[in-house]
Amino acid sequence: MHKLARQLLSVALVVLLLGSVLAQVLLPVFASEEGRIYPELAYLVVPYSVAGILVIACGQVALLAVWRLLSLVNRGAIFTRRALRWVDIITACGAMAAVLSAGVMIHLLVIVSVGGPGVVLGLAASLAGGLAFVLLMVVMRGLLESAIADRTELDEVI
Repeated sequence: MHKLARQLLSVALVVLLLGSVLAQVLLPVFASEEGRIYPELAYLVVPYSVAGILVIACGQVALLAVWRLLSLVNRGAIFTRRALRWVDIITACGAMAAVLSAGVMIHLLVIVSVGGPGVVLGLAASLAGGLAFVLLMVVMRGLLESAIADRTELDEVI
């Protein structure tokens, strides 16, 4: 990986992390405003804000795991078993974020009986996107495991 690409990725990760912290701060403010606009749903402001903050936290943990993977790349140690742990963390974060997002939308549709096509599309996007992301990470983990095995075998030969 080129040095410039690694540096740009580091900057992008920092910007995304800072932006996500800002989103966590602003989310309850926006949710409270929606609660004022729709007072019949005001009781959902706190639980949905907590769910939103947790989804963002999943993204933050995944970003930090990507940072750790990038540091392994910088040290030339990406093809070690340590990298698998960080890939597993990213996968788990993606799955948790998808489940939380889908759970909120299912609650909104089934329990609260509110929502429409937008919520149904959001539910479909959460489930399809979450599943696609998790499956992609499983494939990437398998590729990394193969690369680690090849690297280990090559090191034994040399």
